[in-house]
Amino acid sequence: MKKIFYFLSVLLIIFMAVVSCVEDDLTNQVQNLSAPQELDITFNILQDNSGTVTLTPSSSGAASYELFYGDGSEESIELLPGESTERVYDEGVYSIRLLAISLNGKVSEITKDLMVSFRAPENLVIDITSDPNTSFGVIVTATADFATMFEVTFGEDATLPAQSLSTTGETGYVYSSTGDYMVTVTAFSGGAATTTATEMVSIIDPFLLPIDFESATLAYNFIDFGGAASAKVANPDPLGNNSSFVAETTKNIGAQVFAGTVIELDEAIDFTTFQKIKLDSWSPLPAGAIVKMKLENALDSNISTELDVPTAATSSWETLIFDFSAADLTQQYQKVIVFYDFGNAGNSDTFYFDNIELTDQSPIALELPLDFESTLLTYNFDNFGGANTSLVSNPDISGLNTSSMVGNLNKSNGSQVWAGSFIELDNPIDFSLMQMISIKTWSPQSGITVKMKLENLADPNINVEVDVVNTVANAWEELTFDFTGITNTNNYQRVVVFFDFGNAGAGTDYYFDDIALTDGMAALELPVTFEDTTLNYSFTDFGGAATLVIANPDATGINTTATVANLNKSNGSQVWAGSFIELDAPVDFTSLQKIKLKTWSPQSGIVVKMKLENSADANINTEVDVINTVANGWEELTFDFTGINSSNNYQKIVVFFDFGNAGTGVDYYFDEIELTN
Repeated sequence: MKKIFYFLSVLLIIFMAVVSCVEDDLTNQVQNLSAPQELDITFNILQDNSGTVTLTPSSSGAASYELFYGDGSEESIELLPGESTERVYDEGVYSIRLLAISLNGKVSEITKDLMVSFRAPENLVIDITSDPNTSFGVIVTATADFATMFEVTFGEDATLPAQSLSTTGETGYVYSSTGDYMVTVTAFSGGAATTTATEMVSIIDPFLLPIDFESATLAYNFIDFGGAASAKVANPDPLGNNSSFVAETTKNIGAQVFAGTVIELDEAIDFTTFQKIKLDSWSPLPAGAIVKMKLENALDSNISTELDVPTAATSSWETLIFDFSAADLTQQYQKVIVFYDFGNAGNSDTFYFDNIELTDQSPIALELPLDFESTLLTYNFDNFGGANTSLVSNPDISGLNTSSMVGNLNKSNGSQVWAGSFIELDNPIDFSLMQMISIKTWSPQSGITVKMKLENLADPNINVEVDVVNTVANAWEELTFDFTGITNTNNYQRVVVFFDFGNAGAGTDYYFDDIALTDGMAALELPVTFEDTTLNYSFTDFGGAATLVIANPDATGINTTATVANLNKSNGSQVWAGSFIELDAPVDFTSLQKIKLKTWSPQSGIVVKMKLENSADANINTEVDVINTVANGWEELTFDFTGINSSNNYQKIVVFFDFGNAGTGVDYYFDEIELTN
């Protein structure tokens, strides 16, 4: 047993001796290790211009590392062999310091330069579009891979700084004139690398609707055919159209009945919002001449549509409306063709047109007042109970109705006691301001019931009616139907008229005209005599004149009326001093286009001017001068407005005495303003 124990003890002593020898050997080996060798840093730069770099140290003999980022922050990181670190750098060169540490603490060090150079933008694409808000404007956008921003120059003014453009935004520029310009876009990345692209842009004055012939850069090319000759000219008649320039087209002698002119637009007409085209027109021909507008496709003349509109004015401007809403507007129409006096051979007549544009404006609406004089309206009557109504020439042009056309209702023999006719208006009657309707009537009998009934178009059970008994036989009189309290929201659009209501028809003819809203007061309209005590003859004076109604100071000769207007042109008043009176309704020039005026002046040989104005727009006006020939006595002067554009609605009558000379305190008198032939 002792031998065994002894043996084991010897073995233990031998083992411990061996271990001690091994440890001493390892310690000696570690202590003898050299410093790390072959130091290096691998840089992996992410190619997205983000500046992200992965840094990986390597060496032989290193147990750990300390890496300094070298970006001025003095920051470092400890890494084990095989580990990496990530850092974001701006573009530039950075000194990266690496300490490699061995097991025995020995240190090796290197410094390595890191160059961060951003990638230049690639795939630069420029997009230039027209600015919808201005003819000479452009809008620029751009895209490019690796770009952080753009700068744009537009090639017109080299002194202007480049405009900045974000990668998701847009920038615009308005050129001062037409021409070809080089747009330059520079794309920037995160550093110095840039990419530049250019694109030529052509700035033109686009030939599109509306066309007003005022542009100094457009050529306004007319393509004439059939014997017409057209050009851009100075406006020969600024009254009613104050444009500086208009289109002139002459239908030469012997020109074809279809002679006309073509205007070709740069783009197809856009009918998305409006389907009508209006045109300001001037024609020397009597009303009723046909103006045709034809629209054509630029490539295929078989793709076309056309409309005819008759003129309503002679030798004055008017607006014609061509309603293409029923045409095939899915087609592309670039050509606008205008024909004057279509259907008749040329006779060397010259026409003018201007302001061709899309509009939602309607042709003259069928609404109150109805005077049956328009050549543009269709007056359709619906009859019932044996009545028959049509438009006819006025059978009795006298008294208070001298208009040309009137409605004729014939109540045929044996027709119903309720026989009558109605007309439907384009819009409901607006009773918000006035709730009475006047109508001029002519009947061979007095004491008959004339009934007016108003109906809703959708529901004739929504109606209201008023009876009036006439008092005049075989002459015109004005009847007033009082609808006071009427419900305006009931939308009354159908006007029904009955004559001799309650009695069967006997083949009698009745006539009616001038259906209008009224407040029940007498209307101030021509003729103006200054004798009606129920009317307010209110004058508006200007320039130093003063006008009022007084007793006739010289009731002799051609004027023995009781009252007249007195215009005093005060001392020192303006050469254009005068006064105007405003009528309740526009002057009706349909039949007569001259106005006569009785005047009294202490001087002969002076200019008496009469000017007519639109109530809403004083720029719509026309005037005529007449030189008087009588001193200290009444004379009648005639102002010839032949050819006046009656659609302009002249309600103001302006009178000037001794026009062109300053006032000297002289009194002038005038009376009986009326239409005449």
